[in-house]
Amino acid sequence: MTETPHHDRLPDAYAELSRRHAHDGDLRLAQLAAWAGDVHVLEELLWEHGLAQAPDPLVQLAAVGESVALAVEEAARDLPDGPLTARAVVEAAREALVTTFDESVHGLLVDRFADLAQLDEATPAAASLTNAHATRRTGVRPVRDVTAAPSREERLAARLVGRTAEQLAAELRTTAADCATMAGLLAADGEPEAAGRLSRQADTAAFEAHLVAAALAAGDETLATVDLRWDLADRGGDRGRLISVLGAAERDALARTLEPEPEPAS
Repeated sequence: MTETPHHDRLPDAYAELSRRHAHDGDLRLAQLAAWAGDVHVLEELLWEHGLAQAPDPLVQLAAVGESVALAVEEAARDLPDGPLTARAVVEAAREALVTTFDESVHGLLVDRFADLAQLDEATPAAASLTNAHATRRTGVRPVRDVTAAPSREERLAARLVGRTAEQLAAELRTTAADCATMAGLLAADGEPEAAGRLSRQADTAAFEAHLVAAALAAGDETLATVDLRWDLADRGGDRGRLISVLGAAERDALARTLEPEPEPAS
């Protein structure tokens, strides 16, 4: 397996990201980051107990993810009417995740979950998931403050610019290949700095394409997890940094899709 520099434990990194978004008043992203941390707790535990030895860890992890998603959907149908706190939404998803598995691992999962105090303390700057829940129950959308942060629909429209998510991913892969080709030519011509810049652009495009494809595979049609994972990567960095913000099962998959780095002129 390819060795890559690893970010801080991903569950811890997502917990910190959740606290940051909660402090900024974005409860939706705070919830999403907390849930992403829980998912990586599960992946970490699976990795320690045999997933690393599976012929195709990513395929096996996807099957587990589908089971968890079905459990979460069922739990969502059983939620009580009326507004829910931000914390209650995540706790309901956590319970669904845990009860997907045998009781023998329940304690192992729960002991690793991060505290959710930030969701109690946050003051929402815009409509939270509790409003989204109310909308789903009543069919009535709350009025959104036009001074608030862009909605998920607005963020999605800005990213896609009229394309489908699949088209965006394909364009990004083409961009990555084109940038890598130009980087190779510049490196051969003795222009290492320009080659390095284009090589980093190739990595960025390939990384974004991977995030978009992964979001679609996970049922994230608004691509909210794409922004979340970019936040974890601090919006940039070398390829080692980009790879390190992914779970263990994804890292090799991304490493295989990155374009070759340019060879220096001889």
